Amino acid sequence: MRSMRFRLQMILLISLGVGGTFGSKAYQARLALEETQARAQQSLEVRNLLEACVDADSARTVSEASSQLSKIKSSLQPEVRQTAIADFLKTLASSDHRWLKPRTTIIFDQEKTVFQESQKRLHELFEQTEKNAAISMIGLALGLLTLAMLISRRILRPLDRLSRRMMDFLVDRYSFQFAQPEGNELGDLHRTFNSLAQRVINTMDELKTLDQAKSEFLNIASHELRTPLTSIKGSLSLLGGGMIGTVDPSCMRLIKIAEVETDRLIRLINDLLDLAKIEAGKLPLVCSWLYWDDTVSKTTEGLMGLASKADVNIKVEQAPGLEVFMDHDRVQQVLTNLISNAIKFSPPGSWVTVSVGRTSRGEVLVNVRDQGPGIAAEDSELIFQRFRQGATPENPLVKGTGLGLAIAKALVAEHGGDIGLESELGHGATFWFTLPKWRDDESSSEEPSRETTAFSQASDQVPPRAA
Repeated sequence: MRSMRFRLQMILLISLGVGGTFGSKAYQARLALEETQARAQQSLEVRNLLEACVDADSARTVSEASSQLSKIKSSLQPEVRQTAIADFLKTLASSDHRWLKPRTTIIFDQEKTVFQESQKRLHELFEQTEKNAAISMIGLALGLLTLAMLISRRILRPLDRLSRRMMDFLVDRYSFQFAQPEGNELGDLHRTFNSLAQRVINTMDELKTLDQAKSEFLNIASHELRTPLTSIKGSLSLLGGGMIGTVDPSCMRLIKIAEVETDRLIRLINDLLDLAKIEAGKLPLVCSWLYWDDTVSKTTEGLMGLASKADVNIKVEQAPGLEVFMDHDRVQQVLTNLISNAIKFSPPGSWVTVSVGRTSRGEVLVNVRDQGPGIAAEDSELIFQRFRQGATPENPLVKGTGLGLAIAKALVAEHGGDIGLESELGHGATFWFTLPKWRDDESSSEEPSRETTAFSQASDQVPPRAA
């Protein structure tokens, strides 16, 4: 099959050839038309000068007319016109004017014939000019119209269909159930896309298989590891509690270190299990309407020990009457992670503030603000990835699994909300997340009561909803 490039080139060449050929003919006819108009004008000028020579009263007028007629004579065609005017001028210059009238009549007849022929020729040339110009324009228009139709039907429409298939591929609706690619450049593009799409699908299938195998491995490994770790932790607790006798202080220090590290391993395993369940869609939420203040209070009570050890104060801004539709345990897990991180990265004597407000979209917005060193802009997205943590030279990396924020992000997404942070180095950080479903005692009125302290704060000061 001929290529699209060949078709387009042929149509363009034919249209340009037809338009150029008849355009050239129209131009030549236009030049002949101008030449014929000049000849007719010259014929009229000869007759006017001839009348001036014959009918003039003064010798000066006759002399000027004869002089101009003599100048025009050399440009007249055919030569018989030149001869006739030369004879007329000789007769006019002689004293014998008997032949003046006959010679004048001859010239008038000649010029009349020339003028009539010129008028006829002018009409013919005008028609030729219009005809050739019209054919040239029609040829170009038809060529361009054919070119546009061919581009639309054979290029733009197939490209549009291919673009839709690409979009379907991006949203996992791709199918190979369509016509055989044509034998042209677009067909080559179509076949290339099909090959690329098939390779991507095969790779995605392989990745899904590997991801499933990884999740199964993590699940099995976590379960298998948690059982011996629980036994180890229990044994260490018995040793530390003196169940088998008095333990040497140096040994007790090692037992406490082993117990702390065992707890950290158990938390890591639990985090891995949570992530595996979330990815597999096997972490169902048990949501109900719960008072927000109760959830925050229980969370902060459990973190008072960590805050006291780090010499960090926790301030909670109350939101009386606010109820949120949520899974208590999972939201408490998110709050625990954000508040504990804020405590870990806060300097002694500083404050961690937990507040709640509203976004411009009408969602509940929870803010956890600290007075720590802040987080660099380039790390604002990375820290929500697995096994990633933020640190600064002034505040070295605090030990942790690096999974807490990733789990928090997944849990907030399961509730239909967003999570993010606003921070500037040296000025602390504010982690925020949203929960879409809420109600309070003032929800029936147009504006919440100002007595609802934190929840009635202006929403234009809170971060926008993430994309």
